Amino acid sequence: MATGNQAYVKSILLVDDSPQIRKLLRSALCSSGWVICGEAGNGQEGILKAEQLNPDLIILDLSMPVMNGFDAARELKRIMPKVPLVMFTTHLTGELEKQAVQSGIHHVVSKIDGWNTLVSCVAGLLN
Repeated sequence: MATGNQAYVKSILLVDDSPQIRKLLRSALCSSGWVICGEAGNGQEGILKAEQLNPDLIILDLSMPVMNGFDAARELKRIMPKVPLVMFTTHLTGELEKQAVQSGIHHVVSKIDGWNTLVSCVAGLLN
């Protein structure tokens, strides 16, 4: 909770099986003023971290081992219905976007569109 002149800093959980993507996401999002509260390499680990860390927003990849982004999103929506979910994936199609919405994901951003598009999306959800 913010006190005095302190602004409340929003926290983000990163769920992607690529350590390189998580590192780049961390850099792009932290430079925009958000805090990365945790990282996970698959959907199942992401759910456990979300329960422990209570992030303000979760960024999910689609294709991950153990549990994919759609399955993780459905469970996250059940346990944390007010936390916005963003899917950041290379596999962007109209059908994927439809499945994402049905899974509880608020926005889908293509990795091809780059970091600026993702940062703008996050800003729209957290500000």
